[in-house]
Amino acid sequence: MPRIWFNGALIAPEHATISVLDRGLLSGHGLFETLRAYDGEPWAADEHYARLAEGAEWIDLPIPDGRTVTEALRDTVHTNELRDAGVRVTITRGSGPIDPQSEADAEPNMFVLAWALRDYTKLHADGAVIVTFAHGARSLAHVKSTSYAMSVAGRVAAKRAGADDALFTSEGRVLEATGSNVFAAFGDRLVTPPLDDGILPGVTRRHVIEVAREEGFEVDEAPLRVDELAGADEVVLTSSLREVYRARSIDDVEMGRVGVADRLREAYRRRVLSASSG
Repeated sequence: MPRIWFNGALIAPEHATISVLDRGLLSGHGLFETLRAYDGEPWAADEHYARLAEGAEWIDLPIPDGRTVTEALRDTVHTNELRDAGVRVTITRGSGPIDPQSEADAEPNMFVLAWALRDYTKLHADGAVIVTFAHGARSLAHVKSTSYAMSVAGRVAAKRAGADDALFTSEGRVLEATGSNVFAAFGDRLVTPPLDDGILPGVTRRHVIEVAREEGFEVDEAPLRVDELAGADEVVLTSSLREVYRARSIDDVEMGRVGVADRLREAYRRRVLSASSG
């Protein structure tokens, strides 16, 4: 039976419950981070914690120290006897009086879920079908908040269109997908929207920028327009779980394929394995 780390204990899912008065449920007053575990070890846990801590400052959310969070991630993966896995930590503000405008007066809740990673072989081979979603950026996009309605709306739009994911755009500018950052390859130049455009500072995005430069690419964090994507040699997406993959089509327009995503994924995986062996 799977186990969930909940406020310091590893318990069965049916026993991991929170109050309906929890502010994370009522108003989205909470944060989360999703990581990938390689060979049982959560990758880049310190970097994910740093982003969690930055978000906590924005919404005044007390969070445990980094060691506690990292050990909870690791313990959940190991207890569930997982090797290649997804693992997510969520922290909510906790419950308060029945008046939802009152401040929480209970301790925050923290829980960790881990699951066997799905097989992304087909995604890596075929690429993703994308549709644009011209409703602007998520609010406070740099904060990984449990207020995730915009991403949910994007995924619903993609599903209704028979696509794999949605690409957020604003006034013709590319922003990000619902759970991935975006790069466009033009020869040996990669362009990715800047953080100032209101996108999540992805942990995988940062590592891919670094390994891309090591591979000889010029990487520009610069505005990218939707109408430029059709002329790109390849459109690449990055995420913690899916690593690096390409867009097969965007709004039914076939995208180029020259092996950039494959090359960057291999370089990224070498970095992960090197860090793990070290």
